[in-house]
Amino acid sequence: MRRDPLAGSGREGSGHRAKSTRLSLVDGLGRDERRALLAEIDAVLACRIRDIKLTARLREIYRAASWRQRSGTVRYWLIWVTLFDAATCVLDYIQEPRILWLSIALRAVLVPSVYGVLVWVWMRPRSGFTEGLTLPVTIAVMMLVGQFLGAAGGGAMHERYLSGALFATATAILVFPMNLRWCVAGTVLDLGLYFLFNFTNPAIELKLPLVLTTFFAFVIGCLVPARQTLNLLLEHAFVLSLRNRLQAEELAEANAQLAVLADTDGLTGLVNRRAISARLTADWTAQAAARGAVGVILIDVDHFKRFNDSVGHAGGDACLCAVAAAIRSAMPAHAVAGRYGGEEFIAIVPDAEPRDLLTLAERVRAAVADLRLRHPGLGEGRHVSVSIGVAIAPAEGPSTCTDALVQIADSALYDAKAAGRNRVVAAWSARGGEPAPAEAGPAQVAAA
Repeated sequence: MRRDPLAGSGREGSGHRAKSTRLSLVDGLGRDERRALLAEIDAVLACRIRDIKLTARLREIYRAASWRQRSGTVRYWLIWVTLFDAATCVLDYIQEPRILWLSIALRAVLVPSVYGVLVWVWMRPRSGFTEGLTLPVTIAVMMLVGQFLGAAGGGAMHERYLSGALFATATAILVFPMNLRWCVAGTVLDLGLYFLFNFTNPAIELKLPLVLTTFFAFVIGCLVPARQTLNLLLEHAFVLSLRNRLQAEELAEANAQLAVLADTDGLTGLVNRRAISARLTADWTAQAAARGAVGVILIDVDHFKRFNDSVGHAGGDACLCAVAAAIRSAMPAHAVAGRYGGEEFIAIVPDAEPRDLLTLAERVRAAVADLRLRHPGLGEGRHVSVSIGVAIAPAEGPSTCTDALVQIADSALYDAKAAGRNRVVAAWSARGGEPAPAEAGPAQVAAA
């Protein structure tokens, strides 16, 4: 199965943490920025793979996202070649015992020292120039080792050591994740040093360095387009994965907005009846586990039909919005208020106490009264007011008891209207009880 270029490995920690680290340039983009980036991606993907050219921003994102994989590739090559090169001291001794100490100095000291520095360079992100420079440095060191050992051995060993160094460094040209310019520069340096060092070898004919260099140029030169093709495929896969991720974020954001819209009353901005019912059920279940109580406050705008008939629907809508804002401002953080239908509003208060519930209901009534919205349907000097019914019950029994709890609050609201409106009536008070949670227990809720 192909590995997602955007996915983090197990060594990088959790998936969320890996994404945040590898794609920090993408995380937190606003909607407009994300769409602009998607437009750039679409323009890039409109080309054939061989013609792909990343924009400056996409190139920066790609370098940041792929750095861990690229650095790992380079470091592993340097480490393994260093170990293998040190082990070949034994082969040098077998071929020519007199070059052993030179071999140890070069293969066991010089190469580990220089390549160790290059490994350190790749331990954290560097500039493109610094990263690219590691390829010619790698090639130059290996070719110098081949030159010094070959010259010390003399004869045919000189050409053999240079050829071995040439092929070892050719693997770096293929493996190192460099762009086309650095690959070409590395190849030219590799072949140039090979020709120059062979040219100084007195044991071979003068024409042989040119012949050998030309031959190897065709062989090693094939690695450059191979590396470039691999780069294009990796960039194409990355851009596809990035587009999928951005589109998934767009979809998730759109779904979240739809979910909010589905739960929101379009006029007042409060949650709608469907969402309130779901919240009431959820709070009932949560309080049942905590052995708590759930309170319901039912709010109705007094004489709203007269208000609407007097000022029209636009004025009526403005009145409902103002009342909704007043209700929202009075709600504590743990409660939720919503529009229950028409001019009726509801508040759900989990972990409620009767006295606190009454205080909250009175605060809502006062907040609406403080608006001092003129009520033209009731005559001069009259203002919009609300009547409120309050009910509470310990969260015991099935969640279907919530419907009965709302009905009890509705009965208290009816009593408030019958008593003259613009007031708060508690269900337990209407029944002649004291404000204690047990007054509206599950038996009474079921009886309602």
